[in-house]
Amino acid sequence: MFDKCLGCGARLPGDARARGQHKRHCAKMKTGALAQTLRERHAEQARKRELREQERAEREMADAAQAIEVDVLAGAEDGPEILPPPPPLQPELPQVSSRGRVRKSTIQRFKDFLPTSYAGPSTPQLAAAPAEPSREPSPAPSIPVAALQAEPDIHSPCERSCTPSQQNPVSPNPVSPVSRQVISSDEPEPPLPTSESWAKHRSSTTAFGLYRDFPVKPKRDPEEEEKTIHSVCDPTIFGLSEANQLRGPLNPEAHDAGGHDPSPNPSLDHSDFTSDSPPPWAPFPNVSTFDMLYWQYNSSNTKSNAQVNLLTRCVFQEPGFDITHLAHFDAAHEAQRLDEYIEEDNASPFSAKDGWIRGSVNVRLPKEGVCYVSEVEAPVFTVEDVWHRSLPQVIRAALQRPGMKNWHMIPHKLFAVRPLEDPVSSSPSPFPHRSPSSLSQSSSSTCSSSTSTSTGTGLSSSGLSFSDGEDGIRVHTEIYNSDAAIEEYDLLLAQPREEGDPLDLEYSMSMLCLYSDSTRLTNFGSASMWPLSNYFGNQSKYERVRPSLYPAHHLAFIPSLPDVIQDVYMKIYGIPATAAVLTFLRRELMQAIILLILDTDDFMYIYIHGQIVECGDGVRRRDFPRFIIWSADYVEKVLLACIKYLARCHCPRCRINKDHTIELGTRADIYRRNKIREDNDDVVYRITLARRWIFEEGMPLTSVYLDRILGDLSLTPTRSAMSNRLREHGFNHYSLFVPDFLHEFELGVWKSIFTHFMRILYAAGGDKIQEFNTRFRQVPPFGRSTIRRFSTNVSDQGKLAARDYEDRLQCFMPVWEALLPRVDDRITSDLTFDLCMFLSLGKLRAHVPDTLDSLDDAAVAIGRDVRTFANKTCKKYETVELPQESAARGRREARLASQGKSVQGKRGRNFRNFNPKTYKLHALMDYASTCRMYGPTDNTSTQTGECEHCRIKRLYERTNKHKHVSQIARHARRGDKLQIIHGRVNGWRIKLRAKMYQDKRSRAHGGEEPSAVPIIFAPPSQSSKVPMPGDPSEDVVGCSPELHYHIAESRRNPINISNWTFAHKGDPALKGFMLNLQNHILGRLANRFGPTHTPDEDQAIGEFAFSDRSRLVIHHGHMYPHQILRLNYTTYDLRRSQDIINPRTHGDIMLLSGHDPDTDGSSSNHGYEYARVLKIFHVNVRLQDSSMTAFERMDVLLVRWFRVDRTVRGGFKAKRLYRLEFTPTDDDHFAFGFVDPSDVVRASHIIPAFAHGRTDELLSQSIARDVAVQTQEDSDNKDTDFRYHYVNFFADRDIFMRYYGGGIGHRGNARSRAVDTAMDDEDITSEWPDVDQALADAQAAEEEYAQRLAEEPDALLRLVPEIAGGVRKAIFEEVQQHLRSGSVGGDGVGEMQELLAGDEDDLESEDGDGENLLGDTTQGGDEPLLTLDEYALEGYAPP
Repeated sequence: MFDKCLGCGARLPGDARARGQHKRHCAKMKTGALAQTLRERHAEQARKRELREQERAEREMADAAQAIEVDVLAGAEDGPEILPPPPPLQPELPQVSSRGRVRKSTIQRFKDFLPTSYAGPSTPQLAAAPAEPSREPSPAPSIPVAALQAEPDIHSPCERSCTPSQQNPVSPNPVSPVSRQVISSDEPEPPLPTSESWAKHRSSTTAFGLYRDFPVKPKRDPEEEEKTIHSVCDPTIFGLSEANQLRGPLNPEAHDAGGHDPSPNPSLDHSDFTSDSPPPWAPFPNVSTFDMLYWQYNSSNTKSNAQVNLLTRCVFQEPGFDITHLAHFDAAHEAQRLDEYIEEDNASPFSAKDGWIRGSVNVRLPKEGVCYVSEVEAPVFTVEDVWHRSLPQVIRAALQRPGMKNWHMIPHKLFAVRPLEDPVSSSPSPFPHRSPSSLSQSSSSTCSSSTSTSTGTGLSSSGLSFSDGEDGIRVHTEIYNSDAAIEEYDLLLAQPREEGDPLDLEYSMSMLCLYSDSTRLTNFGSASMWPLSNYFGNQSKYERVRPSLYPAHHLAFIPSLPDVIQDVYMKIYGIPATAAVLTFLRRELMQAIILLILDTDDFMYIYIHGQIVECGDGVRRRDFPRFIIWSADYVEKVLLACIKYLARCHCPRCRINKDHTIELGTRADIYRRNKIREDNDDVVYRITLARRWIFEEGMPLTSVYLDRILGDLSLTPTRSAMSNRLREHGFNHYSLFVPDFLHEFELGVWKSIFTHFMRILYAAGGDKIQEFNTRFRQVPPFGRSTIRRFSTNVSDQGKLAARDYEDRLQCFMPVWEALLPRVDDRITSDLTFDLCMFLSLGKLRAHVPDTLDSLDDAAVAIGRDVRTFANKTCKKYETVELPQESAARGRREARLASQGKSVQGKRGRNFRNFNPKTYKLHALMDYASTCRMYGPTDNTSTQTGECEHCRIKRLYERTNKHKHVSQIARHARRGDKLQIIHGRVNGWRIKLRAKMYQDKRSRAHGGEEPSAVPIIFAPPSQSSKVPMPGDPSEDVVGCSPELHYHIAESRRNPINISNWTFAHKGDPALKGFMLNLQNHILGRLANRFGPTHTPDEDQAIGEFAFSDRSRLVIHHGHMYPHQILRLNYTTYDLRRSQDIINPRTHGDIMLLSGHDPDTDGSSSNHGYEYARVLKIFHVNVRLQDSSMTAFERMDVLLVRWFRVDRTVRGGFKAKRLYRLEFTPTDDDHFAFGFVDPSDVVRASHIIPAFAHGRTDELLSQSIARDVAVQTQEDSDNKDTDFRYHYVNFFADRDIFMRYYGGGIGHRGNARSRAVDTAMDDEDITSEWPDVDQALADAQAAEEEYAQRLAEEPDALLRLVPEIAGGVRKAIFEEVQQHLRSGSVGGDGVGEMQELLAGDEDDLESEDGDGENLLGDTTQGGDEPLLTLDEYALEGYAPP
């Protein structure tokens, strides 16, 4: 047997010993003989490289001089000094061999940009290699402004076996690391657009191209202040929760490895505190008492190991804590001391009288047939124990908090700079391309102005500017930059200033966001609460969603109608109240409580004239409260809007008829929904007339005459409290009720469709349900509880949360594939994809016009899909109740039978049809307009309020369960006060620690004053979690958010590479393991120091010569395995988050892809590469004959590659997920390889294509399958692979935006998308006619009625001609008609109410609603799909 020597080219003998001797001799001779040749070659390459660098520097200097000359001619000041970049370090680099296989595609370098500049300089310096093998990843740089400009890719393509090792590459000319530059006082502000503009003040531009336009210049802008990276991090991921931040600022040098101060607690000096300046822990006698009480109220009720650790580390080890202070500690006494504490200072948050007040409200009791002179003469029922707070005092106390320094008191508009893109560039852009003509006009018209303001905005360095009169791209993120807040503030500025106010007194606006919803406090029993809370839209939504910061300000705890009402009613009238009367009283009680809040402490005076407040940020303002939104579910909204539940006009925002809901997205639907509800004179007159008939004429609440004047608009005879107080000031209370994404889409539209999908599977027969459940069990989880492991029986819905339905929708398409016939599968898959699009777009936390237009298009597509689904698919199957639905109906019937009431029901399952005529389907078209007006849906969703419910339930456990409302109110108030005191104590501890550290340094310097050393914040995750010796869980210490990735420093369990590969001999995953690993490391070293050798045309990329590999030394030939890779990334909305890559649970990753040679860089290039991580490890390497004098650590990922299946369509236009397959393990492909962790973009959620089955042809028995065994189904098929997989780009919103484009935080790394989001209006079939003439007639009739009502106020009475003969006579005739027809009376209404109301364990209706809290009898049920009737008016009701 002979072979060819890779060193000298001679033929090797067959004897193994002789072959080894020849190789060693050849290597020795080659090293000695060719050393001079290699040195000469490297010297020649270095000389050529130096010449190229010199020429490039000269060109840059010439370009800079020309730009400065243009600025001088334009009258600008001298620009900044431009220095040529230093020459890169050039070690002796290996050469590329002509042997090896050609890669089919490349990987593009990933640039990880931080949301802030806290990471330090953006130009990492190359430090000398340490003496011991170690790795310290350099921080991710702040984004260069030049990255906003879409430039061609200047980086060399890197093969999978030759990826770059530089973790955080930056542009050749990085900008200053300051990401938010404030214009100095001696320089002019950036010029505003020359055209007439709304803005009077423009802020500086951030590194991501964001700036803000204000109507007036604010005295203080929180966004202009320096912020740390922790302010934009997810606190639960990076260990930045409130509990972990108790330790305050530390200096690493003053603490041991565990983050604890080795010195004893210092003695406290109380001389600085007097009666005028109490200590920060007041009213407590010492700081130790405060620490104990704060720990009690801000920790879990369950004392777990984590809570005990928190007590010992964050309480007992705090500076100032003394155990002797707790000698006579009594928690109840200290809590009472806290309740009674008040400060006399008007600027103190404890000076406001915002405590709880015990009050009462009155409601009038009507009775049919009983007449009174007026409504005020009717009997009164008093509801006691109404716990509420003064709204003006709540606002004052909130504005005086120190934590409001981050609030935005002046609304503004947020914009993103439009990037100047090269139309011919192949580099993708995060925003749609503009026309070349507009680009040329924009770039030429603002050349001089952008340069003159470069110091303030940093725009000149990147060439990013906008033309005169042209604003940037509008960005919607928060309530304080929404159109609703801006409109309210514009109306405020239009009013004359209050007399006596100085001109420098800032007029601010408190943006009140109300939330109300009832909640059960226990799983068993009847204890419940109905809190009415207020959130301030001035506060960021990222803080409002954290209950630990106490963002919710409770205004009242709404009581339910007492059971004693029937006794009082019997005592007055002699008969019990009917169901209609009880429903009327519930509505009256709700409005009476709201009226009580609006009438407390002259709130209306403050609403008009404002109140002067010394705010917590040190600015004195006159503040005006304004109501922006009221978040509630549908049942709550109809109660607050005073409309009937699921009646003819079921929407609280418009007057559309329920029968027209199925026309969602058509022109007729858009016309109807534009007829919004208005609190006008017509509505007030209808309600006033109805109440007069009820109380003064004794008309029954169920009278047909009331329905004639109220039913056209689905009104109730209850006047809104908001209308009573705010209508005269031009306020339309219907505008408060925004759509609720949580209840109305996730638990509404999608839940109803999912339920009917299950009915169809049951109707299809066979093992469809079993196969459906089996597939869902094999769906892998993703992220930190982003998508959790599914239950064993997904079809049995049970009691699930909204997040469970969200997870099912995101993973539904691969599971549902091919369970139905082909036509039905296509229809249902299109519907599911559009629902996923709506979910992803609707839950975005930052919107641009492109995403809002796409959200509208998605709603239109859902309307078209629902009509197709209802007309074609649903008619093919005879669907019946699900087992759980049938069981729920049986429980209701049994409960009614136990009460002695007759129930007409049949045995077995009833037929159930799909019901598309629901309010929640109608609301889909309102989300985009709501986002334009109020910001993203997380501002309006009830999810924020549901988080507050969890805190209330924890407080309930602290009560004695007797009269729990008052106890919960006290506990909530104490927690609020403790939060304020905690801020004061934390500030005091910052100063104390700084003093301790300075004293220690002074003693170390012999009493001399040392130089100032900054006090930094130690990462709480590193100070509170210390890995124990021998602990197998190596990755306990968290990852700093400044790094792109983190792998543990542990060197336990080393693996000898040669022995390990020999033990798995024949495994295709380890074929050529050492060779490929050496090539990968050499490629990273070459890319780090800059390539100096250009391969010839006949040379391939990927494999290095034997002489080059012989220079690479791996320390001891060992690799060190790890379990977890923590991957940090910047989200589309400029937040910092983290993925965890674990080969056994979450092993799939995505990387940026370069140009594919097969597609020649065309638009069909997918944009990403996918791989499954098999092993995480690091090696310590050194390159001989180079500047590397010591071993350096390199982190490596062993992966198995996927490739995109281009035989099927995928993406947004095709409405299908991208399909992948494992790369074959033949000689022409690289099925396995190595990846630099710094090139990983994010984790990827890859779901098997269950419909295509498994195969054993792709790979033989290998370790590649051992790491992925997760479920029982995987264990049974461990020797096979799924033939295909799907990329779930709906896994979370950040991944979705990486495919869709438009993410602000993705600038510089965005991928182009080939998607046509324009959805043309569908071709209306004959079954859904769009009658333009009928719409015109309807509009004319409505205008005629409005004119008639204005000319003749009694025109409304024409709807009830029977009243002309007298109201009482008409009522008598109505009663006689009921008796003759045998209609049921009030008792029948009550029976109907009980039939419709279900148990707590019962499933919600198809509309997603639970029990009918109001008792309305107009609730919609399952009805056959109706065709569209003509657009005729009913009475005088508008269409």
